[in-house]
Amino acid sequence: MRLVLLRHGETDLNTRNRFQSQADTPLNAEGRRQARAAAERLTPGRWAAVHASPLVRAVETARPAAERLGLPLSTLDGLRERHLGTVDGLDRTRYAAEDPEAMRRLLTDPDYGPPGGETGAQAHRRFLAALRGLVAADHDGPVLVVTHGGVLNLLRGGLPGGAHGAMVGNCRAVGLDAVLSPDGELQIEGWRWDVAPHECEDGPVAASSPTPNERTPA
Repeated sequence: MRLVLLRHGETDLNTRNRFQSQADTPLNAEGRRQARAAAERLTPGRWAAVHASPLVRAVETARPAAERLGLPLSTLDGLRERHLGTVDGLDRTRYAAEDPEAMRRLLTDPDYGPPGGETGAQAHRRFLAALRGLVAADHDGPVLVVTHGGVLNLLRGGLPGGAHGAMVGNCRAVGLDAVLSPDGELQIEGWRWDVAPHECEDGPVAASSPTPNERTPA
């Protein structure tokens, strides 16, 4: 089954290089433009469903696509961004300068969680559970899933062959061909990283690596 995991469009916190986490910030003007542009390139009749994180920036990104495709938009709590607790809203550069060890652990240690937030492992399990549920529904056609950069980063380490480097861009996507194993685990058979969502409409996805440039934070 094809899942197309679309990162939400740009917000003001993205442009200010601040942690966004589960702050319910809307898209800015550029983000709304990105969402419309991505939706306009999707082909009605080829897609089976549209799901989104319930955070407003994801819903606002998903709505033009759902309207374009003539499909209902549903929200899944498991698609939310990783909860960063007391780090939420802080300037990323200043945080890294003031506490480089905390920043290192936040980015690399799956068992670390900021005060009041989720560990990487907790957020990853939650996100995978949501994806397993979508694959289990066995939709006839690709499913658009609008989510967040942080949880996509947590996903990439488990991709076959590995995906390393840049974060997925705003209104860019990760295409996955996935099935459930006999014991109900998610198995990824092919993937593409940081692509336009319409590029995943047809044919199998082939493994590809992200480009080396840095992306705006989640």
